[in-house]
Amino acid sequence: MLTLYRRHLADCPHEAEGRNYTKCSCPIYRDGFIKSKRIRQSLDTSSWDRARRRLADIESEAAGERVRKPFPDALDTFLIAREVEGSTLRKYKRILTRLKEFAARHEIATVDRLGLEHLDAYRQTRRVNALSWSKELQLLRTFFSFCVKRKWCEENPAKDMDMPPDPKPKPREPYTSEEIIRILAACDTFGKYRYERLRAKAMILLLRRYGLRVSDVAMLERDRVRNGRIFLHAMKNGAALWLPLWDDVQAALSVVPPTMGAPADCRYFFWTGLGARDGHIETVDRTLQAVFRKSGVEHANAHRFRHTLATEILVSGGTIEDAANVLGDSPAVVRKHYAKWSTAYQTRTLELLERIHGKATGTKLVHEKILPGSASESEFRMVLEEGVEPS
Repeated sequence: MLTLYRRHLADCPHEAEGRNYTKCSCPIYRDGFIKSKRIRQSLDTSSWDRARRRLADIESEAAGERVRKPFPDALDTFLIAREVEGSTLRKYKRILTRLKEFAARHEIATVDRLGLEHLDAYRQTRRVNALSWSKELQLLRTFFSFCVKRKWCEENPAKDMDMPPDPKPKPREPYTSEEIIRILAACDTFGKYRYERLRAKAMILLLRRYGLRVSDVAMLERDRVRNGRIFLHAMKNGAALWLPLWDDVQAALSVVPPTMGAPADCRYFFWTGLGARDGHIETVDRTLQAVFRKSGVEHANAHRFRHTLATEILVSGGTIEDAANVLGDSPAVVRKHYAKWSTAYQTRTLELLERIHGKATGTKLVHEKILPGSASESEFRMVLEEGVEPS
């Protein structure tokens, strides 16, 4: 059993009143026996609340009830156990480092000492929108669940935090034909050398035609392009997905200069095969960002090409499964983000309402094909007739 007491300093005016006097700010010590061993030691604090918490931790640890896991050690163990891409791991580390710094400022040494009220205070320090916080909160829930399974804490405080109500990403429009032309033109004028311009042109065309991710473009291997086709990835059913190699893509890839410093037998179009993979992907991303800035297209980024291709597939009559196969996403993800562009989805909705209310007499549907690269409107357009008020 351990007890707490004040060990008065030499200049304390209450020194003569003994160790049981508690209304001064002298350091607090613990005294007692643990497993028949006398313990008399400072708790490195003058706060009674903090001293009581530390004493409870010491007694629990001595009784073998709980493993005390310091925050830095818990975070390192969690990150090592994650099997994710390097960029995702860096994002996890960035988010959890903020939590570790918050815990250090509030003198929360171990993960089991952080409760819901601390997370509420931490939320107030995070000046982010609802969507960003929902993703961050999901990571915190995963981290504390990891700790609970290893008995580093008894409960998951992040699980009791309310998720923001229906966080939605900002709507992202597909590129128009004019914007794509401006981006391709920027490939011929940005930078200083022909070397980087030829490489950028091939990268942009790969994004445009196949909706690849930046990492897929950066790591594209030469043996994926052969016999007039390009291999993208394996589909959900394990089958290889080969797509036609468009003439403009083939022409651009044929003149891509060998990567500087690459060996003679390098199997990559844009990488030497040496050094850090993540560092190379970041370099490619910076090149693309330079092209987008040069083009002057607002909100231009590589991911919008995926959005553009998904939209074109759906407005041209392709199914959600078709778009998912090409993009390498699940149908659920495509349905969540792109269903509004699906002609089949809209047709089913209209047919359902017509079965309920009957066919509309004041309007008719006109089908207008949207040209590739310009899918800024739905394929279905309402044409005004008698009795219909213009919006």
